[in-house]
Amino acid sequence: MTAYREPVWSVPLAGRRVEIPSSLRGVRAALEEARAAEFDAEAVRTPGASLVYTVLDWALPRWAAAEDPAAVARLRAGDFTGVLDGEGRPVAPSHPPRDPVTGERPSATYKTGFPVGSVTFPATIEGIRAELRGERLAEFERDIVSVPAQELVYATLRWGYPPERLAEEDALIDRLKAELFAGVPRRDESDPGDDA
Repeated sequence: MTAYREPVWSVPLAGRRVEIPSSLRGVRAALEEARAAEFDAEAVRTPGASLVYTVLDWALPRWAAAEDPAAVARLRAGDFTGVLDGEGRPVAPSHPPRDPVTGERPSATYKTGFPVGSVTFPATIEGIRAELRGERLAEFERDIVSVPAQELVYATLRWGYPPERLAEEDALIDRLKAELFAGVPRRDESDPGDDA
């Protein structure tokens, strides 16, 4: 039997290193039941780009803000200098925190236009759950709780993006590659060509 170890961060706080959980499951396990329910309610509605900050806020020890307010403010502002993952690698969020002036968070949906038209898809755990069914939903539930927080934005992108659209895009890319390798000339869409 192997022991599963939750992802953690080693955070410099108050002149020492403090290990805190960095996954949804790890944070939830560290909280009392009432606080765990509050955490769950917030996490499922938080857009993927902001989940790293939700995990941070709930994982930090309660004493951190009083004993090292500068470090906590720096972390909440997106500066993770000195934060290491469980393997000793530096951790950095991929997106800035919510706007400090307006308090605005990223959108609850992602939107893309490449390469097969515009696609809007959910960016929250709650939204992704509403779209998934059967085994894919079960796989998502198993995966999302163990992802290190700094990778949650990518996990929500991966799980939220409609698989049928991904298949369309993969087919388009395969077709373009085949044409390229076959020597089929491509016209640059920005070049007016001989139409002038």
